[in-house]
Amino acid sequence: MKSRLPIICVMGCTCTGKTELAISLQKSFPIEIISVDSAMIYEELNIGTDKPSNEILNTVKHHLINIRKPNEDYNVGNFYKDTELLIKDIHMRNKIPLLVGGSLMYFNSLYKGLSDLPDKNVIERELIDYLVSKYSLRDLHYCLKHIDLTSYNKINRNDSQRIQRAIEVYLTTGKPISSFFDNKKSFLDAYDVITIQMHSKERLFVHERIESRTREMFQKGLIEEVEFVSRKYNLTRKSKSMKIIGYKHVLEFLENSGNFEDLVNQCIFATRQLAKRQITWLKQFPSDIEVDIKNFDPNIICRLVDSHCNLSK
Repeated sequence: MKSRLPIICVMGCTCTGKTELAISLQKSFPIEIISVDSAMIYEELNIGTDKPSNEILNTVKHHLINIRKPNEDYNVGNFYKDTELLIKDIHMRNKIPLLVGGSLMYFNSLYKGLSDLPDKNVIERELIDYLVSKYSLRDLHYCLKHIDLTSYNKINRNDSQRIQRAIEVYLTTGKPISSFFDNKKSFLDAYDVITIQMHSKERLFVHERIESRTREMFQKGLIEEVEFVSRKYNLTRKSKSMKIIGYKHVLEFLENSGNFEDLVNQCIFATRQLAKRQITWLKQFPSDIEVDIKNFDPNIICRLVDSHCNLSK
């Protein structure tokens, strides 16, 4: 018997069938699914996020889906804390946490730990907003040279979000944000983690799946979804939820009355670029089981998972 409790992680780039595999695993093992997806957290963003159907969500227990409204914030720190609590809670019910998704920044926080950064400070944010309105981004980046040389050298001068966050942490704590990076919290070492990576050796196969799914999203009514949600929640291009691939492009299309086929192609291209970045990042993670999405049998994957430790219902 293994002394450490099990966790299963299914990761892969977009359009590799992660949800389908998760459902198959759930049929074989006493599993509860934790979504590792920074887009599925939003209510009413369904088509563009390729969210599981209501039928699946009502049948198979999922966590961290539909937990925020499109005008609300959620970040890696929130995910880390929520997941830590969920894993303990699921184990308490003698179930197995199955983490599945393609938000590798979220996975990275679990595998490599998360710096114990201070929470956002409303007062300091107001000051930073004022500085942003008065000075250029280059000026703010140059400030880091004097208060946090490490961050100045690491953060691109065009990366507005990271520059502002670095200044905010310094104003709040009097310490450079880089000083917190050596104090990382990680809890996965306490568990028996089985990592499943889904991929394809044929890049063209993934590209074809991306194009097919993108066109299907528009057929299902992605444009109408963006119209409805953006009006209901008064969303703009600056809204975090509207920076998601598809939603960002449709919002720009609606504002500028662009060409529909150009819109579709822009979404396909952006999704392929995302997949390329994800494939590169996946190499940094361990992999206990490799799944070729073009030719795999879910039953075989279940047997491989069970071989790591006795998980069967």
